[in-house]
Amino acid sequence: MKKLLYYFKEFHKGYLSFKMYIICLLFIAALITVNYIFDIEDGYIDEYRGRILRYFLLGGYHAFGYLSVLFIVLVSQGKSVKLSSEFWIKIVLGFLIVGTDRGLYGYHDIIKSLTPYPAYRFTDKTVFYSMSFFTILIPLSLILWAYDKNRNEGLYGLKFTSVDFRPYFILLLIMIPLVFAASFGEGFIDYYPTYKRAGGAIFATYYGINEWICKIIYETSYISSFIYTELFFRGFLVIGLTRILGKNAILPMAATYAVVHFGKPPLEAVSSVFGGYLLGIIAFYSRNIWGGVFVHSGIALCMEIFAFIRTS
Repeated sequence: MKKLLYYFKEFHKGYLSFKMYIICLLFIAALITVNYIFDIEDGYIDEYRGRILRYFLLGGYHAFGYLSVLFIVLVSQGKSVKLSSEFWIKIVLGFLIVGTDRGLYGYHDIIKSLTPYPAYRFTDKTVFYSMSFFTILIPLSLILWAYDKNRNEGLYGLKFTSVDFRPYFILLLIMIPLVFAASFGEGFIDYYPTYKRAGGAIFATYYGINEWICKIIYETSYISSFIYTELFFRGFLVIGLTRILGKNAILPMAATYAVVHFGKPPLEAVSSVFGGYLLGIIAFYSRNIWGGVFVHSGIALCMEIFAFIRTS
């Protein structure tokens, strides 16, 4: 835990003023508020489901939050907003990647044509959480090869060397009571457990197997998806851009990370800003994302477990 506290203290030495943090947080709060009032993503962007335009709209929505906060931070430091061509290429490609990852739809029809109707929903959901291998991991590998192949950080922090999980385990233990308290919040049971929308019971009945097998398969697929989430947000947006932005890579990442949570309970979108910020600082100093994967997936699994308990 001392290591994490050291990271946090070291990061804030001589960095932004308290006033600028408040300005950034007010912008992010406005972004979250506007989305939940007008239901921008679910009510407007999702109308283009199955169309290529949706990829660009989702990518642009994430980029808007990211670039707005980055602009605020740079202006507050009196720095020029002129950035290198490498930065802009990475940003354009990066947010096209996240827009494609979140908007990809055509494979659903393929799964529907290959699976019996009772098995479709469960198969579709489990495949959904695995698609990021193709939409995030492979594209980021190509960007790494083009720009960062000489850096000894693996695939943007996706390496097992020099990882000490003990401080992250303590951090997770601290978070568990907070997650438990949040499970009693309004809207939590409406969204969690995510398994309830997976059609696991129908799949189990159709094939004559114990539903617990479906629960284990689904939750394993669901939890493994956080590797790709950490790879993009803490790996690519922090470790991959530190050479260009330095500490300024953290706050914009936290802003765009909130956008990923739109559609989930509002409290979760708000807490994601602070969680993403903390995990970003950890990735910034450790040059590794596995600690973030452990904490993020652990919290997600606790949400599923607490929701199962409340609905049982």
